[in-house]
Amino acid sequence: MAAISARPLAAAAGLPVSSIYYHFGDLEQLLENAQQAARLAANRWCEEQLSAIGTGAPAVGPLLAALADDWCEMQRPLAFARREAQIAALRDPRHIAGSAKWDALWHLFWDELAARLGLADMATALAWLFDGVTGMHLLRWRRPVDRAALAELCDGWAGWLDGRIGTMAPWFERARADADDLLPPPPRDDAVADAVAAAAARTIAARGVAGLTHRAVAAEAGVTLGVVSYKFRTSAELLQGAFEAIYRRMTQESGLDAPLPSRAEALAALGGLLPQRAHMLATEELFMACARNPALQPFAARLRYLRGRTSGRMLQGMLGANRPASVIDGAIISAFASGRNRALICSGRVPGPDSDYAPVLARLDAGAS
Repeated sequence: MAAISARPLAAAAGLPVSSIYYHFGDLEQLLENAQQAARLAANRWCEEQLSAIGTGAPAVGPLLAALADDWCEMQRPLAFARREAQIAALRDPRHIAGSAKWDALWHLFWDELAARLGLADMATALAWLFDGVTGMHLLRWRRPVDRAALAELCDGWAGWLDGRIGTMAPWFERARADADDLLPPPPRDDAVADAVAAAAARTIAARGVAGLTHRAVAAEAGVTLGVVSYKFRTSAELLQGAFEAIYRRMTQESGLDAPLPSRAEALAALGGLLPQRAHMLATEELFMACARNPALQPFAARLRYLRGRTSGRMLQGMLGANRPASVIDGAIISAFASGRNRALICSGRVPGPDSDYAPVLARLDAGAS
């Protein structure tokens, strides 16, 4: 929403710019009205799904996959509206109230559905997982593979509900291996390129992907425009540099080479250390750009399928070394954690008195006994 201005919006509607101010007062009020309309449409969708599902379902995994796919494909404008509300809250805390309205809508839906499925204790966990899963499913790459991988992830989550861990996911694992080879590695031993890429990541956090220009990055990095253009010749290369900077930062902060954490350490890392607002904003901006622009499919594939390495390690610490988790388990805990983090940071939801991961761990622990 930060990139929207009155003139192109009026042109797209075939109306004079003055119409916006006459009917809505200002652009911000127009955007709020649009968000309200999107929430009303989303609420109708939720009611339709509850009516169609009825009072129960024999398999939770296929149901979750069907809901996620329908939301991301058939209700795609609404899915984007929801993400834009979260990004607006990240950019300016004054918009947290708008994002919280979306959060409340979804929790009403999952409270009702979880009760029908006999999973009342998992209602919040289901809401957070769905938020994380749909965030990834908005990223399009190879439609049949994406749909198959979504089904595997949702089936893996259903396994968690029964205490099962370590499910194999051949489609997801194949996509992960292919995504790892899509983009070249970042320049090595090039401090200037690394500094420019880091400045590009900060520029995205400050201005959004629409504000990522060579000139803006040069100003942020404190170098000449010629230096930025020499290291990253095109806008696509500059975006790739920003993505790599964010990805390297996530990896460096993860402690992947450290000893396996204990359960207490893993819970503290996942539950107590929320990402910095600016870092989260940069990542969410990249997600939205990759979801919207088919030319950015290589980025979309990496964002979608290479997540879960850090959070998967935390999950392994919670489970213990003698109960190995699989690749899809890492993706599941990553989706859950991202949904939780967005609820806390973007919607102002307050953590519960116990660990937010406690209901999930209770289910997993039951499977180990």
